[in-house]
Amino acid sequence: MSSNVISALELDDRLLLKNFLLVTKDTYSDLNFFFGDFVSHYVKENHAIIFVNLAQSNSHYTHLLAKSGVNIKIIRDRQKIVFVDAILEAGNLIESITDCESTDFFNSLNKDCFDTNCLKPLYECIKNAAERVCTTNPNGFIILIDEINLLMNLGSSLRAVQPFILQCHALCSTISNIPGNLLVGSVFNEIDHENKKLVSYLSHLSDVKIQVEGLKTGFSKDTNGKITIKIKNKGLCTSTEQKLFFKIGDKGAKLLPLGI
Repeated sequence: MSSNVISALELDDRLLLKNFLLVTKDTYSDLNFFFGDFVSHYVKENHAIIFVNLAQSNSHYTHLLAKSGVNIKIIRDRQKIVFVDAILEAGNLIESITDCESTDFFNSLNKDCFDTNCLKPLYECIKNAAERVCTTNPNGFIILIDEINLLMNLGSSLRAVQPFILQCHALCSTISNIPGNLLVGSVFNEIDHENKKLVSYLSHLSDVKIQVEGLKTGFSKDTNGKITIKIKNKGLCTSTEQKLFFKIGDKGAKLLPLGI
């Protein structure tokens, strides 16, 4: 039985390469424990991280990674991590700072919410970050987008998010001979029709889907919720699935068998 998320994904024995990983959460949970465990594992394996933070601030994730055992100063000095801080860019726009590079993304969203190219400035930021980290000769790199659904909350359409995701996924294979992975987080809200369509689309594209569900019946000292891990074998059109409880501790989460 896997004791943590890394073991359940078999990352102790092999690294996932050029894959698309989708992590969803409900309104009772968050993905902090997963991001912390996942990033800390890849950093130790000399992978570079492009962290696109839409839901939380740069400092929030810096603190989260520090709790997971990542020395953020060292990996920043080595250019092994780059934050594409969309929240900061939004703040710059609100404060009317006239920096075209920092405001272009949000201005493009405000122009036309149905424009399928409105996310191109954000994609270019991610591409530039990936090019920079690949110059450090990592074993691989991760493009991590914490909550993709927030792009739609900001005014982007599903028609714009779809090609944006495809471009980011393609970037993992085409930017250099260094392999990359795309890790995308999203809220799943079953009463939001557009959100359901987004998650359905991402689920279809993904190689690995991880669904995090918090407790709906109140507090438990034994568990914080349930996690479902589905790993696809697209070549054979098959998949494997695990359903486990998870318990969050000071240094990450432990997975527990159902029925405890």
